[in-house]
Amino acid sequence: MSEALITATHKGPEKGVRRATTLRVRDFVVLISCFAAVLVLLLATGSIGFIEAAAALIAAGAVAWAYYVGSATVLPASAVTDGAADSVLPGPSAASIPLKALPLPAFEIDLDERIVAFNAEAEDILRLDNRVRPRASTVIRSPALLSAIDKAIHTKVDAPLAVDVDAGPNETWRAHVSRPLDAGRVLIVLEDLTPLRRAARARSDFIANASHELRTPLTALSGFIETMRGPAKDDPESWGRFLDIMAVESERMSRLISDLLSLSRIESSEQVAPRDQLDMQDIMRSGAAALEGLADERGVRLDVSGVDTPLPVIGNRDELIQVVENLISNAIKYCRKDGAVRVTYGFAADTVEARAKAGQAWEDSERMTLLQSVNRPGPGEPAVWVRVEDEGPGIERQHLPRLGERFYRTDQSRGGKITGTGLGLAIVKHIMAHHRGGMAVETVMEKGSAFGVWLPAMRRKPDPQ
Repeated sequence: MSEALITATHKGPEKGVRRATTLRVRDFVVLISCFAAVLVLLLATGSIGFIEAAAALIAAGAVAWAYYVGSATVLPASAVTDGAADSVLPGPSAASIPLKALPLPAFEIDLDERIVAFNAEAEDILRLDNRVRPRASTVIRSPALLSAIDKAIHTKVDAPLAVDVDAGPNETWRAHVSRPLDAGRVLIVLEDLTPLRRAARARSDFIANASHELRTPLTALSGFIETMRGPAKDDPESWGRFLDIMAVESERMSRLISDLLSLSRIESSEQVAPRDQLDMQDIMRSGAAALEGLADERGVRLDVSGVDTPLPVIGNRDELIQVVENLISNAIKYCRKDGAVRVTYGFAADTVEARAKAGQAWEDSERMTLLQSVNRPGPGEPAVWVRVEDEGPGIERQHLPRLGERFYRTDQSRGGKITGTGLGLAIVKHIMAHHRGGMAVETVMEKGSAFGVWLPAMRRKPDPQ
């Protein structure tokens, strides 16, 4: 949770007890020392005699000692278990919930509105800053949560109060406030709603974007059908042009539906690691060969080069071929006419080297890692990398973070009217996440762009001597 909600932490029950005792001893010593200093000053000036000074010092020491003993911290077993490091009130207020048993961050506030206990799950959320029994209002920055705590203390509440707290621009928590069994403490349990809110927002955006993208070709189709039935009913000569446009729009809608189905299928299986043993060299050749016709049609030279030895990986053949085809087809679309698309691939000793070869080959380029490896292999763990370069206009820096988003078309940043669904790079990103790999981009304006991917490789057998 952000510091905007709570600014306190806990160092453990033993440390809390020692800290409380140390602070009380310090206060006791400081009090007696100051009083003794005043008496010495009065004695030195002759304001009082030695007997009076000694008697006053003994009396002050007795009073301070009585206060010290009478305010000793008493910790119940539950408080020690849960990380409490402070006193509890006698009688019913001593009832404590076993916070250690709660799976969510939780803490307790007594009827004086002071934080007196919290569990280990709240250790990374709360920071007490060496304070003992801090008042809730000094560490909680949410008026709604403070109001709920006050209501739980002063009024009888049959059901727990739920309060949503915005702890940052992209962070939301729900605090459940209750006084169980008429206890002398208020229990606050924190629930992180951030993943749920983020997923709901992503789902809403996806539905809105998908609806918009499907509506565009459907509107075009229905418009031309209505025209052919109405004003152009007796103009068969124009039907050919209308039918051509309708064919393009229907093909676009078909590609969009196909990409949506592919993305849904990949996301549904993203948590299940692939198991097939493949040769990345064979995948590269198959993927590049399928796009030679598109390159010739657009007047782009397709150069493919890589190592001559097998590149064994664990993966899904269809998905990896889709990665290669999506990257190469994108490069062909954005490459200038008579330009070249260069595809290189190879073997790297570890992920660091693979990322450098895939996405850090040009000097003075703008770079960004779009996907970090999910499981970062340690030093010496081999990887396979692929890099696809085009000779297009490049991508402006502010657009790099959005590459890989659903329905984001790179022609918005690279100029030109390139048709597409805006899902190609999103599919690549999800496939690489499925294969525990990574993805990066680098670009130089007026020179071109390069997309690179990498994934763990199987260890190659040493060459026979």
